[in-house]
Amino acid sequence: MTETRSITTEKDFEHPVDAVWRAMTDSEWLAVWFFPNDIRPEVGHSFTIWSRPIERWDGEFQCKVLEVVPGEKLSFRWKGGHEELKGFGHYMDVTVTWTISALPDGGTHFHFIQEGISTDPTSDALYDIMLKGADSVMRSLAKRIPDLLEHEP
Repeated sequence: MTETRSITTEKDFEHPVDAVWRAMTDSEWLAVWFFPNDIRPEVGHSFTIWSRPIERWDGEFQCKVLEVVPGEKLSFRWKGGHEELKGFGHYMDVTVTWTISALPDGGTHFHFIQEGISTDPTSDALYDIMLKGADSVMRSLAKRIPDLLEHEP
């Protein structure tokens, strides 16, 4: 069995759980702060996350929703990339779990875990990029959610 490692990131947002949940599960909202996608928060739903193509890789991640607890948890399998690439674009097959909970002040605590990154040295650059990316994703959500709320229909 291949050994793996995980990345965990947490952040508190001043926005309510329903807004953060929508940002996690609405395809258009998710595309604003994460990646373009065709997600639906339905267990078993297969979807694609589109990134930029790199060399031998078309930039598409194939994903599948594994678990949904409305307003609390979204877990999905995320795989794609190419074995010969280094860093972002290197092949990965991981599970991402986003869990949110209400804070006493009306805000939201967001817990992000990405599990299954190989400990093989060929995956070190991918791990480093995904570690930085997890923090970047949380900063992006914090920056973009006010715009999403301001312009919602």
